[in-house]
Amino acid sequence: MIDFDQETWIYLAIIVVFLVVFMWNSRRAKQNRKARKNENFRRRYLERRKKQQSETENHL
Repeated sequence: MIDFDQETWIYLAIIVVFLVVFMWNSRRAKQNRKARKNENFRRRYLERRKKQQSETENHL
C-alpha cells in the first residue's frame, strides 16, 4: 500500500467525508424536489376535479 504520512491521511479523510456528505445531500434534495412535484401535481389535479364537479352540478 502507498505510505502516506498522517497529514495526508487526514486530508484524504476530509475529502472523502466532504464527497459523501455532498452526494447524500444531493440525493436528498432530489427526493425532496420529486416529492414537491408530486404534491403540486396532486393539488392541481384535485382542484381541477373539484372545479369540474362543481360545473357539472351547476348544469343540472
